[in-house]
Amino acid sequence: MVIDAVVKHCAFLNMIGTKLPNFLYPFLVFSVALNASQCEVNGSHAFTLCERSCQKCGGIVPPEYDLKKVPKALQRVAFLIGKWKSEFGGKAFFPTIPKFTYGEEIDIKMTHHIVQPPTLNYTAFAWDASDENITELHSESGYIAPKLSPQNFTQYYLTTAMSNGFMTVESGEVGENAIKFRLRKIGRISFSHDSAVRLMFREWTLLDENRLEARLLMTTTVTRHLMEHTSIIYKRIFEY
Repeated sequence: MVIDAVVKHCAFLNMIGTKLPNFLYPFLVFSVALNASQCEVNGSHAFTLCERSCQKCGGIVPPEYDLKKVPKALQRVAFLIGKWKSEFGGKAFFPTIPKFTYGEEIDIKMTHHIVQPPTLNYTAFAWDASDENITELHSESGYIAPKLSPQNFTQYYLTTAMSNGFMTVESGEVGENAIKFRLRKIGRISFSHDSAVRLMFREWTLLDENRLEARLLMTTTVTRHLMEHTSIIYKRIFEY
């Protein structure tokens, strides 16, 4: 299995004192979610390399963020779990709006395991980076859920309810440390304006253990071709 080979390679680099490349950290996160029992085996790769994820250092991790408790159906998206924030690193650009910068915090965590199928709870709050009073630009919340058939758990759905009155259903397939969602349905409350969006992609990519990149691309009735709308790189934050 590829993940086993990567983790063994990480262990070798660690043994000889070589700093691990950033792109290898997500594989270590996945290895803990995949086989949490390895955290208890002294000398195992997880025990040696994943001290934080195995809770061998730092404060107690709440159960909703504990990688050792990730159910099988969510293991492929375990790299998303955490609180992520960028104070002012977001960039928004589109032909129909002025360019601006924004800050955003997102929170992705496990819901109670009694929920079937198991889901990740998702919330996001964005603000104007140029305003000292933290004026809200946009907020949304929803769930990330696996497609249960076939049970290889590579396809997921994201449902959101947004502060502007829109609701979306998106589907995506997970790759290595990344997932790309495509808009499938969009709805609105009766007093909200019609949406000009015709096609939308949302991409989340784990760059290393502490950085998550998000990009939003869309086509509207005005632009008529796919264009990047927002991009941001969050840093993982811990407030426990």
